[in-house]
Parts: sequence; C-alpha cells; structure tokens
Amino acid sequence: MKQPNLLFLFSDQHNARCLSCAGHQQLQTPHLDRLAAEGTRFTNAYANNPICTPSRISFLSGLYPSTHGYYGLYGSEPKAPMTSLFRYFKERGYRTGALGKLHTPRYWIERDCQFVYDEFIEYPKYLEGTGLYERNDNRAFNGNRDGEISLLPYEHSCEVALAKQAVRFIRNEGERLDRGRNDAPWLAWVSFSRPHQPYTPSEPFAGLYLPESIVLPPISEAEKEEVRRKRGDLPEAKLRRLVSAYYGLVSQVDHAIGAIVGELERRGELENTIILYSSDHGDYAGEHGLIEKTGGISYQAISRIPLIVRLPSGKAGHAGAVNDAIVEAVDVFPTLCELAGLEAPNTVQGVSFAGAVGAGEASWEGRSCAFTENAFRKAIATKSWRYVANLHGEQPDELYNLIDDPWELRNRIDDPACADAARDMQRLLLDRIVRARKPVTTVNGGWHKHAYDRDGRMDFTHLAGTNAYW
Repeated sequence: MKQPNLLFLFSDQHNARCLSCAGHQQLQTPHLDRLAAEGTRFTNAYANNPICTPSRISFLSGLYPSTHGYYGLYGSEPKAPMTSLFRYFKERGYRTGALGKLHTPRYWIERDCQFVYDEFIEYPKYLEGTGLYERNDNRAFNGNRDGEISLLPYEHSCEVALAKQAVRFIRNEGERLDRGRNDAPWLAWVSFSRPHQPYTPSEPFAGLYLPESIVLPPISEAEKEEVRRKRGDLPEAKLRRLVSAYYGLVSQVDHAIGAIVGELERRGELENTIILYSSDHGDYAGEHGLIEKTGGISYQAISRIPLIVRLPSGKAGHAGAVNDAIVEAVDVFPTLCELAGLEAPNTVQGVSFAGAVGAGEASWEGRSCAFTENAFRKAIATKSWRYVANLHGEQPDELYNLIDDPWELRNRIDDPACADAARDMQRLLLDRIVRARKPVTTVNGGWHKHAYDRDGRMDFTHLAGTNAYW
C-alpha cells in the first residue's frame, strides 16, 4: 500500500485563541474547524522561539534554537550536523515541496525539494504579470496600510496564489524538474505569510468583522510597565481596526486552506493524506491591549500556537478530539515520521506525539513542560504555571498562574504566596536550558545515539558512548 501523503499547512503569527473551534465567539474558520472536527486539536502547543526563522528551523529540523544556533531572521546555511524534514523524506522516496513564505536560511531546504515556490520571490513576479505590482500591500511604496482593505482583489491575493501553487504540486504539474513519480507519496509544506502584518485583508474578508463589534480581551493596570507604555501608544479605536483586520486575514487564510483540502477531496487523495496545521508563533491580537508580537515570549499570546492533526479515515480513532497534552514545535518532525511509518532520525531532539493523535484515550502522556527561548528571554510553561526569565535589561522575571489568570494579567514573581512555585519553575527552566543543548560528538563521522526523556532533556543514564562529563 502507498505510504500516506503529508500536507503540512502553516501560517505566520496565528494566535492560538483565534479559531472558532477553539471557542472564539467572533472568528469564522470553517475549514480549520473541519480539520479539527475530523482530527485532533492540541490546546497546549508551544513554539520553541517567538520569531519566524528560528521557530521554522525548529519545526523543520526538530532541534531547539540553542542547538541549531539561529535566533534572528534568515542567516547563512546551517553548518551544524542536522537534517531537514524535506531531506529525510526525500531520501525515503517522497516527492517534496516547499511553498509560500519559507523564511529559512537560503538553500537549506530548497535543494531537497523538487517543487519550490518562494513567495518572497515569485509572488511579486506574479503581480507584475497581472499588472497589479503597484498594489502589493507588502511594498514600502504603498506606505503603512495596517488595518485597511487590501488594494488587491481576493482572487489575486497571496493566499489564492499560494493555494494554486499547492494544487499544482498535488497534481504533480510544472516544469520537468518540478515533478516526481506520479506513484510516489508526497510531502508538502504550504506556508502562508499571514495573518502576519500588514493587516490588509481583501473583500469579502475585510468586511467580516466590524471594528466597533470587536470584543477585546481584558487588560489590567497591574500589568508590567513595558506593556502599559506600549498600550498607551495605541488608541483603542486603532486597536479595534487592526484586530478586525487581523481576524479578516485569519478567515482569508482559512478560506485558501479550504481550497487546498477541496482539491485533495476531488482527486480522491484526502483519505491517504495526513494533514497538520500550525503556526510559527502567535500575535497579541488585542491581548494586553496590543497587536503584533513585540515583547516576544513574555506572554502565551506569542509562544502558544495552534496545532491540528487530521489522519486519513480508518486511522482517525476519536475524531474531534481535544487534547491538552503539552507539545512543542520540535515534536512535529518525529510525529510526522511516526505517522508515516518511519523511524525518526537521531538528529532530532523532539519526541513524537503520534500516540495522542486521534486516540479516544491518548496513549502519550505529553511533556511536563514546554520550553521557549530567544537570545535574552527564556520561558517554561506547565499546565498550571508559566515562568519567564528576562536576561536583558532591568525587567523583573515573570510568573503567571495559568489556572487563576489565563490572560496573564498579574505577574506573581514577587508574591510571597508564590515563592515555592517561582523556585520550582526557575529550577525547571534551568534544567531544560542545560539539557536542551545537543552535544556534537561523533565516532568515525557518525552520530552517537543521544537519548532524551519525554521533555527533550538529555537522559544521562541511557547515552551511548558519552556521559554527563563530556
């Protein structure tokens, strides 16, 4: 029997709350809702870095930023001994494609993909060919158009252009070098560049959510000074306009996803395709009275991400499952391997959560905590607490009780009643930081079999050829 196809749907800057299947009372995301209703939605999924490139590398390599070494945008091709999702599946007979906003070090993934559509390069060419280049919302000559209706009709939006390219890949169309064997299974990463700013949805999505109707999340004057200062620079009327446009983009991306899934259905390939949807990080989307992501891992709005997995029918188990197991971006690589019947490469640090997908009673207990890092902040989250170590500047560390304070409005770091929790979370974070870094040790050019526990920490009791004192 043919191995399953893998459709990895991805977006940029999608707040995990902003899905109607996640209980959002205003947003309309019918196509993602369908995937959730026919699959499993994870409510405690976290990015390992709060900005685009490092997060994407973690997804596609299964490595933490402290191992792969990327904390900023772009950069030169990785020199560390690491493989990519595309290379691994290509070596095992898959036809591979990377489409949309790649935002990774140039040539790291492209050389392992038969079909490449880099939106940053190809979409402006497409608009030029249609005579619409000057209407590109992303171009500086159009100024800052955040919160306004796009100058482009929906049929020429970047979402529709990407969906069309995804359909071409699924059909195995294109130039000779873009094609593979028709009978080969395929892996496609379809990466939408929005709802990242500029927030400029096209009609009819621009008119779906009126600014005056937006129900803004709660705020508090007890929040940290940095947030109150930024909030004071953003009038409520402008915030409402930006949030309404952000919602419009979420629905616009959702509609394009529906077109891709519809193509699979028409071709009879839906029931041999594993579909996974996620995002590189979140957006404030009105939380804390803010928009975009300035402030990074200080809040769940940025570090928590949507995650939906739909299996082919007959393998789906309990469809419509909602699982609160803690998972991380680095876990996606090994999970897709296991779902496809492949052993994950030893290079990855993530752990597979395939046992929690579609099961009536999950056979995977999940992680005890999630680790998110950038150059100057490190964060750890359990189901009950989240702790942020601010390593730069004069800002105090942060501690939030996620049970009593799900919007993270009150920093409890100096609360004597939370002293034990703060100490425990600090120790847990230190443990993850120390043991998240993968040692580079080789024997005759090959990797040692590095062992990890369920939290991605080096397991010093089961290592081959090394120990805690390398």
